[in-house]
Amino acid sequence: MNKEEFLSVLEKELEVLPEEKRKKAMSYYKACFDSVDKLSEQAIIFKLGSPKLIANNIIKEHQKSIKFENLSGNKKKIFIFWEKLKAGNYKFNAKNIILAVVVALIFIFFILPLLGNISVVLFAVLCVIFGVILAVILLPLIVFSTGIGLVFVSIFSIWDIKNTFLPLVFGIICIISSYFIGKFMYKAIKKLYLKLKV
Repeated sequence: MNKEEFLSVLEKELEVLPEEKRKKAMSYYKACFDSVDKLSEQAIIFKLGSPKLIANNIIKEHQKSIKFENLSGNKKKIFIFWEKLKAGNYKFNAKNIILAVVVALIFIFFILPLLGNISVVLFAVLCVIFGVILAVILLPLIVFSTGIGLVFVSIFSIWDIKNTFLPLVFGIICIISSYFIGKFMYKAIKKLYLKLKV
């Protein structure tokens, strides 16, 4: 594929857009090819990727902007929050954490009771999910704390060599393994997050 073919496919795919948006997108991608030779033209096409995929993303963004313009004030805030959350760009400050806790409490104390018996199952599932997440996050900390505790016990009972060696060794193993457990958990959570994000 050369520059002309790339731009032709892109323009054809963008026909569904309003003329102004289409011209703006086309001028941007034409500018990407300005003052390049044939060799670097291929490099730019490779870097930009599929024109159909580019067009699809532009159309999605256009549809989002139309959807956003039709929303009322509060709905716009929720829409922005949701889009930032999906993109992974949302910063959680104290206000947002308090808001999330309030929403969760409203859900637990007001919405779940309205659902009847289904609420018990939903609540149990939520408890299991949060329990597992909490256990996974706290596991390295618990192992590390156990290791520190065993090392201190060993140090303070140093006069009793027979009963000191085993807790000391086990404590050091716990401290070292907590690092590797934490590293593994971090990578697993990051991998899961990236899969869910895509």
